[in-house]
Amino acid sequence: MDPVRIAREVVETRFPAARAAILGGSAVSGRRTSTSDLDVVVFLDGPPAPYRETTELDGVPVELFCHTAESYEDFADRETADRRSPLLHMCGEGVVLLDRDGFGQRAWADARARLRAGPPPLSAADLEDRRYLLTDLLDDLDGAGDPDELVFIADRLMTAVAELVLLAGGRWRSHGKWLLRRLREAEPEICRELLLGYRQVVCAGDPAPLGRVAAAVLDGVGGRLLVGYRRGAPAGFRR
Repeated sequence: MDPVRIAREVVETRFPAARAAILGGSAVSGRRTSTSDLDVVVFLDGPPAPYRETTELDGVPVELFCHTAESYEDFADRETADRRSPLLHMCGEGVVLLDRDGFGQRAWADARARLRAGPPPLSAADLEDRRYLLTDLLDDLDGAGDPDELVFIADRLMTAVAELVLLAGGRWRSHGKWLLRRLREAEPEICRELLLGYRQVVCAGDPAPLGRVAAAVLDGVGGRLLVGYRRGAPAGFRR
């Protein structure tokens, strides 16, 4: 199966007037599995973009992310502010399939530059929020008496620790398998210890190793935060 051929055929068939298209995701990262879909960003001149749709060719699912130049910029800015940008990663780490006017190469180069620059640094308030979350989860981990609850707490704690490690190090956060991949690349030893700790919870019901890893990460960014933490309502909130 040739993912580039399939993705290009979908684009040429569905979007004959497209300005550009980029194939990203697992298909071009060397991590494609038997169930991976093809992630394709398609640039159009106008409506019906922006929208997202999943189609199929030769039994291979193809996920289409259709954008205009303006909607692409807006989505990328929003995702960057959230310190997690699937769109920039798809474009900056992808392969240009189609480029009628040079926009595809410009989008690819811009995405690569923005990825290298990294996400916005954590503000003091953002860091406090994450310290508070980890403190609360560690208390839940220590106090859990239900083994099933313990597994769910450990899952949330593992994710929160991984995100904090990445963000504190100026790295992009992510979800699911990509969170693991980015953590393994950035901090392989912490990643290994975090996974071992989580497996101890699931397989042996022992939360201590996971708790130690999480506490060490928390200590590295200012330590526990619980009593005295306070946040006002979100901006624009009305009773």
